[in-house]
Amino acid sequence: MTTTRIHRFLGDDEYSFDLAPQVVQLEKRLDLGIGEISQRVVSGRFHHRDLIEIIRFALIGAGTSPEAAKNMIEIFVDGAPLKPAHTLAVEILSAAWDGEAEPEPEVNADE
Repeated sequence: MTTTRIHRFLGDDEYSFDLAPQVVQLEKRLDLGIGEISQRVVSGRFHHRDLIEIIRFALIGAGTSPEAAKNMIEIFVDGAPLKPAHTLAVEILSAAWDGEAEPEPEVNADE
């Protein structure tokens, strides 16, 4: 089974990210299609705003409130080094595009 939700570290803890439920909103916000957004980010020809919006919308798509997502971006992404944000944005886009294998449930040998 695959999912578009991933769990990654951001700033101070591990958070869930899921862009799939927010793709249309991301496209509207950046005035670009998801294919062009993905191509720009993966090729390294992105705008800083692309990274911010991908991460913000993925937080919202995973259940973070819009206000909390905005605050997290201000604290952990805006003004921070670009490489961690770029890496995270690529991983978010990859999960939305291809999905990611869901972890297998742990089997308790005692049962």
